[in-house]
Amino acid sequence: MSDIAPREGFRFREAANIPSAIKWTGSKRSQAARIAQLAPSFQRYIEPFLGGGAVMFLAAHKGAIGSDIYKPLVELWQIIRDEPEALLEEYEKQWSALNAELDAIDPSSMTRGNGLPSIFYQARDRFNKTPNPIDLNFLMRTCVNGIVRFNDRGEFNNSFHLSRRGMQPDRFGKAVRAWSCVLQGVDLVCRDYRDVLQDAKRDDFVYLDPPYAGNKQRYAKSLAPEELFRELEKLNLRGVNWALSYDGIRGDLDLTHDVPKDLFKTRHYIHSGNSTVRKVLGGSVERVEETLYLNY
Repeated sequence: MSDIAPREGFRFREAANIPSAIKWTGSKRSQAARIAQLAPSFQRYIEPFLGGGAVMFLAAHKGAIGSDIYKPLVELWQIIRDEPEALLEEYEKQWSALNAELDAIDPSSMTRGNGLPSIFYQARDRFNKTPNPIDLNFLMRTCVNGIVRFNDRGEFNNSFHLSRRGMQPDRFGKAVRAWSCVLQGVDLVCRDYRDVLQDAKRDDFVYLDPPYAGNKQRYAKSLAPEELFRELEKLNLRGVNWALSYDGIRGDLDLTHDVPKDLFKTRHYIHSGNSTVRKVLGGSVERVEETLYLNY
């Protein structure tokens, strides 16, 4: 484990709230402030499972690295950083077309099997034929509860949310512009997490938020726990500080994984709200506590 404190460097910034630029299942928006409180100072921040990037918003600085294996997601982050106005223009076009179609539909006829707006399903079909960041953004904003879901073929398969019309363009614009500012100078790349971790050095701080133990990542190969643990051990040997979100407790169900005890020094449980997925599936609302493992 890392026993040498890093040289004084960057610290996590404080923010009253984290703008929702990208809706991604497993978002750490409700936990980011607590994760930041537990983080050490660092010379460079590295996040190899970027996803919705909530922690990155508090840690971003010139030279930081944000990575994910899913190319359309990384491309969306790159557009937010480099071309925010182009993204907002495309979103407003799609949002306006959707709302015009909804205004013309009799609400009583709109059910899961009938009368649904075509703009959503056209975007979904287009995305599944040619994955791209613009359609991915629109689908995430308008699908059921913003839950990003893929089938066994890697196709986006969540449905249109009947009672939502997507985030208002003005509000979405504020979120995207705020993110664009903090991402300036951040290196956003599409790489396997193992390749990213090879570059980590002493005085870096790595935050890992991989797919949870026991869950399948539909758009990528399943993450092998043994490989992840080997990579964490390599970081320990190089004296790199890291934090890992990996499992937790949902209601009365203990979902913690057998993370080798010699890998980490402390473990914290962070309240992250209630289980949205179970609620969508018609189950009970359950309190969720997610585990944060630290090697320092």
